Amino acid sequence: MPRTARNVEEVDIFKQQILDAAVKIVIREGFARLSMRKIAAALGVTATTLYNYYTNKDELYFYIRIRGFELLYGLFEKAYTAAYDSRDKIKSLIASYIEFGIQYPDYYEVMFLNRNVPKFLDCIGTPLEVVGAKEKEIALKPFAFVIEKLQQHCELDPDSAYVGALQLWIECNGVVSLYNSRLIREVHDNPQRFVDSYVDVIAQRYIPLDIK
Repeated sequence: MPRTARNVEEVDIFKQQILDAAVKIVIREGFARLSMRKIAAALGVTATTLYNYYTNKDELYFYIRIRGFELLYGLFEKAYTAAYDSRDKIKSLIASYIEFGIQYPDYYEVMFLNRNVPKFLDCIGTPLEVVGAKEKEIALKPFAFVIEKLQQHCELDPDSAYVGALQLWIECNGVVSLYNSRLIREVHDNPQRFVDSYVDVIAQRYIPLDIK
């Protein structure tokens, strides 16, 4: 008896399962060793089934990044909206970035640390250009959000806000990398307390305690 077709909700769930399985393989074996066959084996389906949802592993990779940046942007929006004053709003963005990196370490590594993977510029003039452009657009949204809020709450001009966002990215990436590699545990007996205190230090640099 033929299998009943998945409804829209089931399709979305299954596509997410494909992405999650692919991320784990990339982290464990590297992008070069990722294959539709390995993903299918992890999910207990045939490789043919996967091609109903994604064209190939390169397209799949871009959708992994799209999913990751959507999650990050969602965390930014939620935390920013819940924060009360200017300092807390900037602090919430810093904390959310680090929280994302710690809560989703596999996605974080694929999005920010994995070197040997396709990038948008590699795809110009290829069948992947459209999905690559979509990924780049979504990937830039969290960055643009931070720039906008630095201008709004820290009274920075556009160029200074851009540089400030880059500096925040560099610092937060360092914190996430040290935390996820467990190196921070070698030098601090309470990694989470260190993260919390460092978020305060970074936030104060942009908005002093006497500014609300």
